Amino acid sequence: MKMATERTYTIQLRKGWLSVPRWRRAKRAVAEVQTFLKRHTKSKEVKIDSWVNNAIWGKGAKNPPSKITLKVSFDKDKAVAELTELPSKAKRLQAAIKQKDDKSKKKSLLKIAKEEREKKIEEHKKKKVDEKKAIEETEKKDKTLSKKEEIASQK
Repeated sequence: MKMATERTYTIQLRKGWLSVPRWRRAKRAVAEVQTFLKRHTKSKEVKIDSWVNNAIWGKGAKNPPSKITLKVSFDKDKAVAELTELPSKAKRLQAAIKQKDDKSKKKSLLKIAKEEREKKIEEHKKKKVDEKKAIEETEKKDKTLSKKEEIASQK
């Protein structure tokens, strides 16, 4: 099984979208990215990340960027294109997701620790109850022995 290779491409989009009407430029830019990647990666299928699509369509359909730099991982079957550097919004979203995951992990760890504490308290209570029962039983035995001794001494 071959490992997917990874390359960085800077794709010139202006040549492609200059020949179409203004309102169709962003759509043509996306098509240019796909054709470029099919040609250079020799892959049958090309997947474009949503952040790449947002970068192209970010200023509207009439004003796409003139060039874009992508990090592409590919093998013979398919290629996946991502931005080389995520935009600040994407970084904030990833940080928020990570923070949320950390909080949920922390909550679950706290819940587990609380359950363990409760289990220890329960075990401790059981031990105390067992000790009291054992003490009561020994006291009963002592009382019965002392009564027998009293009866024996009276005879």
